[in-house]
Amino acid sequence: MLYVSVHIPKTAGTSFAKSLEQAFAPSEVQLDYQHERDHALVAAQGVEAAKTHQEWLSPPLLQLAWRYRKDLAELPKSIRLVHGHFPARKYHRALTWRKPFYITWVREPFARAISNYFYWQSFDANTMPDPLVRTILLERWDLETYLFHPALRNYQSLFLKGLPWKRIDFLGVTETFAKDLTTLSQMIKRPLKPFVENAGPIANAADKHAHLRNRFLAYHDIDAQLYQYALDRQKLQTIQAPAST
Repeated sequence: MLYVSVHIPKTAGTSFAKSLEQAFAPSEVQLDYQHERDHALVAAQGVEAAKTHQEWLSPPLLQLAWRYRKDLAELPKSIRLVHGHFPARKYHRALTWRKPFYITWVREPFARAISNYFYWQSFDANTMPDPLVRTILLERWDLETYLFHPALRNYQSLFLKGLPWKRIDFLGVTETFAKDLTTLSQMIKRPLKPFVENAGPIANAADKHAHLRNRFLAYHDIDAQLYQYALDRQKLQTIQAPAST
């Protein structure tokens, strides 16, 4: 069994990482935050800067296997959990020869996007290696351009592309983080304590731009469906521990 925790940006993933590091031994955990390297590799292949994240998150499985062949070959046998920014299928069973137990958190899509926009605005374009974020900063995208840019459409669900939602073993909701963390703790039989890390730079930012919400949710329809799916699953969630390895 390999716990695969997909950290979708601005869904409490940094706080969750802190919980995981308290519950697993250091030799059992691998943090996978090599996305800047991945974005640079995609850009080097001639992909337009604004489209690098789409290409990073949605290649065919064989392309993923080739891109991550070294990462997967060097994954220590002692690792029980990986957590970070990566396409969920990076740790597909066909690539790791280990059964994945998928974990991820989702957030109300409009609030997540607003938080992500202002988070990226806090960086310096001159030192930002990510081609997409650097483009957003250098071209001075305003909030509305960012929210409705085709390159960022359904960004939250892109991290799970190719993974049927029913195959996600634990699908948490950021808005009910503490309660859902307790559910996960019981599922994996590990003590998970809540932490609050890397909070958004602007409090209640989504409420200040609420006039854009309905239009946003209509445009990012798959993200809206994913979030609703997570809420519906919450109601039916039963505590069931995974099979032992």
